[in-house]
Amino acid sequence: MKQPNLQLASAYLRAVAERRLKDGEKEFEQVRGALTNSEWNRGYLKALEGLLLTLRSNDNRYLYLQRVKLEDRTVKKLKEEFKRHSSSELHAEYDRGYFAALTDYASTLETVRPWTSLNEDEQREDVAEAEAETAKS
Repeated sequence: MKQPNLQLASAYLRAVAERRLKDGEKEFEQVRGALTNSEWNRGYLKALEGLLLTLRSNDNRYLYLQRVKLEDRTVKKLKEEFKRHSSSELHAEYDRGYFAALTDYASTLETVRPWTSLNEDEQREDVAEAEAETAKS
């Protein structure tokens, strides 16, 4: 993994993890403009673009990361798998860059932990529904 790309892409990855589409689009353009035109960077950028497309899409039938139930254990496993691919000499530079971006995204997910706020929102909705049912009785 090339550390400068993680530093460069951290605001973008955080925006995507927090599902802030407008901020993500703005940050993506900054990352795109700052990366040099190497195979590794093209793969890295393509993965970042894929994350943005995933965020924009409402159809998750073909989008792997939207179908995965995010939680600490799952994200850790994904990160390990992506990291293994990003450092494998069997993969081309483009592929290693691609998987490095996904590794960076998984690291961001570990930090941001968006599933905790989603769980809190669901719990608030459940409490509100229960209170509404109680008020009806």
